[in-house]
Amino acid sequence: MDLSAASSLVLAGEPAKPGHGVSATVSVADGERRALPEPGEGEAVLEVPLLRVIGDPGRRRLIVGSLGVQVKGPDLVAINLWPKAVLAEPGGWHREDKALAAADSQLLASLADPAHEITGDAGAVAVTVAKAFAEASRNNVAELRGLRYELERQIADLLAGRSATALRPVLAALIELSMAIGRARDHARDAVREGLHIWLWDQPTYQLNRSAQAPGAGDAPWARTHRNALRHCEAMEAELIEEAARLEALLGSMSTFAVAQESEAQQRFNLLAGLVAAGLGLPALILSLYGAEPFLPLDSFDRAWRALLPIALALVVALVLTLRRVPERVKPRHYVFAFTVVVALVLLLLVAGALAPVT
Repeated sequence: MDLSAASSLVLAGEPAKPGHGVSATVSVADGERRALPEPGEGEAVLEVPLLRVIGDPGRRRLIVGSLGVQVKGPDLVAINLWPKAVLAEPGGWHREDKALAAADSQLLASLADPAHEITGDAGAVAVTVAKAFAEASRNNVAELRGLRYELERQIADLLAGRSATALRPVLAALIELSMAIGRARDHARDAVREGLHIWLWDQPTYQLNRSAQAPGAGDAPWARTHRNALRHCEAMEAELIEEAARLEALLGSMSTFAVAQESEAQQRFNLLAGLVAAGLGLPALILSLYGAEPFLPLDSFDRAWRALLPIALALVVALVLTLRRVPERVKPRHYVFAFTVVVALVLLLLVAGALAPVT
């Protein structure tokens, strides 16, 4: 399918052939689903589920809703888009407040794919366009699955300590994605139950495709295409149910991990507090037993190292033991930070001892 300017869409094969395509106008509602118009004589209306992942990685958007196809003639096609959820990727997957525009080039490009040859009267055009939209929504389930794989990779990096990403944004993205999948599944289920709303103008085809009977020569020429569109919706619903189950299991495991992480953080804090208290308490006990007056003020190197060496050694031993006992992998920068803390504390004691008055 080719893309034309503004909010007009050209639905045709590649390359476009005379008589093998139709132009369609695209309008976007305010997010509330509106009732399909009652078709008149020679008109056709259908409704299909909408699922699109558009944009480049890092700036993608996920659009969930429904598409209304209204055909008043081979050259009079109107596409009405009712978005129910629009998620944006920048800053973590979140609900986008900005309304969709009918002239959005990425949105129009997604609606123009895959290509279908569209010919015939209003009914044939409506069913063919609806089948193309249903097939595209089913194809985008694979894109949605790719988003789940990316979140699983982030979680794996977080568990292994390879990433500094916080847990809360990842959980929020999982919940947002789960809600979007639930909405898309509901739209696909409604489309199957309502037969894409073909009953509004073609009751025989609606009843035929609700049964197991195959379309025959006496049925409408678009009956087989309509059944294929329903099969795409059924497959889309089944795949979304599987994705929803995977996300629910992932959310359950992440909640367990959050509890374990909180327990580890508390254990780490208790260990650090105990060892640091030991590192500071042992020198304080020595100084309280033997007194520090003979070394004060610390105005000479001999007095300084005799007074501060036990404190420095106790702190170094305490911090090294702390780093060796923490659950996660310790890196060289952690030892550098611990050494810096010891040096800063010893320098503070040195300054305080130098300024202390002689008793």
